[in-house]
Amino acid sequence: MEKFVSSKEIVERIEYLIEANNIPKSDFLKEMGISSGNMGDWKSERSTPNIHKLVRVAEYFKVTLDWLVTGKDRPAKDGDSLGEKLQSVGSVHELSEDEKAFIREYIEFTAYRKQDKRE
Repeated sequence: MEKFVSSKEIVERIEYLIEANNIPKSDFLKEMGISSGNMGDWKSERSTPNIHKLVRVAEYFKVTLDWLVTGKDRPAKDGDSLGEKLQSVGSVHELSEDEKAFIREYIEFTAYRKQDKRE
């Protein structure tokens, strides 16, 4: 039986994408036509995002709708492979200490989430 997908998890992925792309949250919400109140309601699971908003968010960040909703197997879209992203960064040595810390934290967060799902 499939695990229920909570709107809180969807919001966590949206917030991750906003932060990873260095976009001010307020600018993103305005562009998507999402109020901060709606986002708060989704996060607290008082309501859920409609499919039209999710499609727009997925298109904006060039991620699949499946990944945005379930967090599973984020297939790369054209020009969005992990290898291409890493090559665009250059060497790990070229990253700032803050960028390295962010990557470490994200890897730890991902490991924690995977462990939590297995339990």
